[in-house]
Amino acid sequence: MIYGRLIDRKAIAPVIFRLPGQPDFSLDFVIDTGFNGYLTLPSQAVSAMNLPLYSSTPIKLADGSETLSAIHLATVVWDDVENVVPILASGYKPLLGTAMMEEYHLEIDFEDNGLVSL
Repeated sequence: MIYGRLIDRKAIAPVIFRLPGQPDFSLDFVIDTGFNGYLTLPSQAVSAMNLPLYSSTPIKLADGSETLSAIHLATVVWDDVENVVPILASGYKPLLGTAMMEEYHLEIDFEDNGLVSL
């Protein structure tokens, strides 16, 4: 089970990253049910983490515009299971999409500091 919190009306959940030669670390992601991918990270974070480039793909943004986005691969620990997932280098905040939540039940207590559970 994954637990997070509702902060400023945003459902936040942690994702643990496992990078070669470094200790595991956790980043908080905003849950975005309108994003059907796995995860997004700002390009600066992808560069700082030295994530390997996998490919690129055209994406449609919320405002309807289209752009080309790089896809990188990262090893994450999700619900105590290690997985390699695609990371879109896009935006200015980390987003967690519906592909990450497949076969999970999302529950959010919509109150200040409310519980988010997957």
